[in-house]
Amino acid sequence: MPKTYAQLCEDLKNGGIAYQPSFADDYQMRNSNGAIDSSTLGVQYTIQTTTLIRQRVVEQVFYEIAPAEYMPVVVGEGAYMENIETNIEYQSAGDFESGYQSTAEETRVTNVDANIAPINAVIKTWVGGYQYTDLAVEKALRSNNWNPIEAKMRANKKRWDLGVQKTAFLGSYSDSRVPGLLTNTGVTVNTAVITKNISTMSYTEFGTFVATVMAAYFLNSNDTVLPDTFEIPYQDWLGLVTPINPQFPNVSMLTYLMDAFKAATGNANFRMYPCAYGDKANNTAFNNTNRYVLYRNNEETMRMDIPLPFVLRAPMSADNFRWNGVALGQLTGLVIYRVPEVLYFDHS
Repeated sequence: MPKTYAQLCEDLKNGGIAYQPSFADDYQMRNSNGAIDSSTLGVQYTIQTTTLIRQRVVEQVFYEIAPAEYMPVVVGEGAYMENIETNIEYQSAGDFESGYQSTAEETRVTNVDANIAPINAVIKTWVGGYQYTDLAVEKALRSNNWNPIEAKMRANKKRWDLGVQKTAFLGSYSDSRVPGLLTNTGVTVNTAVITKNISTMSYTEFGTFVATVMAAYFLNSNDTVLPDTFEIPYQDWLGLVTPINPQFPNVSMLTYLMDAFKAATGNANFRMYPCAYGDKANNTAFNNTNRYVLYRNNEETMRMDIPLPFVLRAPMSADNFRWNGVALGQLTGLVIYRVPEVLYFDHS
């Protein structure tokens, strides 16, 4: 059921929570401005003859990142459907040298085989609403600097954007079939290579980490491929600007790490990204750990779908006084097709 205007005001007072209170804390929209005094909400307040009301309204700010920079995101395929099936090809064959034959005799020919198996992505349909009355709109119009209808539409869109963003990284807490980049249960978790924040490692510890992390990934991928992306918890990322060694203050740990990974993979386009969802404080309902991820960022390895982008329906009214608007969209979690090409590194 759409929230009332009073409920929306209460949500804004509590820091911009746009989801139902029964949802987990990790699904709240968090406002960087902190708490808002509920007694100040509304369009009616006392002013003096020398008071200037600014035309510009200061809006809330949230932690926002583009999931498509971290993973392949495909928009527009499978709208109004319930599942997306992707076929994965498997090949099998015997030992190569079992195919050797003598030219002087006939022996049995060894064959290869191939088959496919489907991997399913569950499509979740999201619906969010807003509500207003003619009276509230008329009052706001008299203030001449704020449009409540536009604001609620934007709030609904922001709710969708932040929900898609969080699902991309943490998946769904209510549906295990909708995993995120950081919460896929099939991915191996390594707890030996990173035992503390990288930025707090000594010069020797940092050297050991650089020397072993790529080897751990290569082993996990069955000695087949190397990664092209490294996701780092945001708090650790911010500390990596420190010099790698006091004797070489011009080279930060971040720069050295990037150069080392580019050299080890032979990929000049290797990328590293910070991610707040990797911080333990921001994923307590999911992993409850500091999580780093080495992976290959391409559609053959993983993919998230948004079959139906955010659609805003025109508001309707049963009595021409109270109006209800609805928006909807569809999304999947991040499905990993080649699980060995992703490796988690955890520490508490």
